[in-house]
Amino acid sequence: MATKIYAGAVVTMDDAENIFRPGVVVYDATGILYVGKPEGYTEPVEQELRIPDGIVLPGLLNGHNHAAMTMMRGLADDSPFFEWLTQYVWPVESRMTPDDIAIGTYLALAEMIRSGTVGYADMYFAVDRSAEAVEKAGMRAWISRGLVAQGDPGLEKLEEGLEFGRRWRSRAEGRIIPMLGPHAPYTCPPEYLERVAEKAKQENLGIHVHLSESADEMRQMAEQYQKTPIQLAYDAGVFASRTLIAHGVFIEESDLPYLEGLVGGVVTCPVSNAKLGNGILPYHMLHDAGVTIGLGSDGPTSTNNLDMFLEMKAMAWMQKVRESKPEAFRAYDALWAATRGTAAVLGHPGGILKLGAPADLIVVDGKRAHMTPEWDVVANLVYSAQGADVRYTIIAGRMVMQEGIITTFDEAAVVQEARQRAQRLMEG
Repeated sequence: MATKIYAGAVVTMDDAENIFRPGVVVYDATGILYVGKPEGYTEPVEQELRIPDGIVLPGLLNGHNHAAMTMMRGLADDSPFFEWLTQYVWPVESRMTPDDIAIGTYLALAEMIRSGTVGYADMYFAVDRSAEAVEKAGMRAWISRGLVAQGDPGLEKLEEGLEFGRRWRSRAEGRIIPMLGPHAPYTCPPEYLERVAEKAKQENLGIHVHLSESADEMRQMAEQYQKTPIQLAYDAGVFASRTLIAHGVFIEESDLPYLEGLVGGVVTCPVSNAKLGNGILPYHMLHDAGVTIGLGSDGPTSTNNLDMFLEMKAMAWMQKVRESKPEAFRAYDALWAATRGTAAVLGHPGGILKLGAPADLIVVDGKRAHMTPEWDVVANLVYSAQGADVRYTIIAGRMVMQEGIITTFDEAAVVQEARQRAQRLMEG
């Protein structure tokens, strides 16, 4: 069933940076059928939405997340990174059940759908329960079973990840893409990374890994292996498959030869990296070296919310601070990272509104006070808009949120159950 949306502006994110004012997008479950001026499409459609104050743009993509960590939102905030991770997060995670993870995932999905995210890359455990939630919600997800080999060989976890990939790679109409998720070099020794890299190649799975996230990690890898995390991952064969590098804050110039020809890219999480005191991605160094850069939130325990509009603001602000000049980073660059950049890292054809692209799009309310006046629609989207301004979220041609109402699951029931389960986790 084809749907036509008439809006005050359509931001395409195409190579020519086309913006149609007013504009029309026509789509069905197969993808985008038309993008352009209203007079350019005269075919009949089954449904037409006229939103003269709306702004249509590609749905946002969250390139790095641990969605079920919504259940630990606010846990040990303002603690040092490794203390926060090892003394607070990991002990609570050890008490989480598969049902906790399912509800935590639904809670994250509600938040993401409400704020215009149409797909995300996730790393966690009990991943079948996460995938089931994603399937029901109508979301897209690149899901990896988190792999840790500290204190045990990690082979059972790796087999779980491989079996998950075999079960889910052809389900959910292709909206779920399995990956392998070795957590990081400080939790996965080189021989284990080599094993993961070998299996990823054999099974044609991408790899999702934290690299060069903190100063402590850099020191630890230098002391143990006399290498940077990037060099260690390269030597282990990790980059032989499509690789999503999460964070990359401390990537050095000496790492660039190891990233040459990388299929995948680096996903920056500016809010999490700032909150945990880890630093700012060297965007221009990586961009100039041809490394693809996407945008993510990290888990809700470190970033507290999953609003990609906030991440775009933070990315732009921090790059301007890093370079000490406002012209160093455009609003359009941030929007590109949250759409086409992350899509390119993931190997996904979305993040753009053009003929044949997936029908993943959102409508933002342009008539809010903080969106008025509008000298520059992209600047307003990046610097002024908030996730709460999203009115419609459409994924694979399905309207999963309509006028602020999620249509695929009971959001109120999820929130209520999440509160009850979080109370049990708090009590130990």
